[in-house]
Amino acid sequence: MKAGLFLDTSGWFAALSERDPHHARAAAYYRDTLDAGRFALVTTNLVVAEMHALMTRARGVAAGVQFLDRLYDDTLHDIVWATRDLQRQAIDRWLRPFRDHRFSLTNAVSFEVMRSRSLDAALATDRHFAAAGFRLVP
Repeated sequence: MKAGLFLDTSGWFAALSERDPHHARAAAYYRDTLDAGRFALVTTNLVVAEMHALMTRARGVAAGVQFLDRLYDDTLHDIVWATRDLQRQAIDRWLRPFRDHRFSLTNAVSFEVMRSRSLDAALATDRHFAAAGFRLVP
């Protein structure tokens, strides 16, 4: 089984948006990862929803829909759906015990997916991932 890389909104959008200050490094890492096929790219439908909103805001409605079309036609990206049970696990494992952090539900579900799939790294600029014990790349 291939090692996995979690795609967070912060790193993924940086990779796709030339205006983001982290764009050059994130884009190179994302492109190299896709080209090499060395990681299973994992994300959640909650992250996809955030990405769609950002793409629509940054580039317009057509670009937002194009992002979704390309993503759902692509088998390289594994999208985990945030079921009720997954969200409850995320709340119990990440939101309740880490009350001193401002983790969002999207963060908590991401962390729980990473934990359950033994993923240690995320394409992210969001320091919450580091606070939760995960490695940020690039």
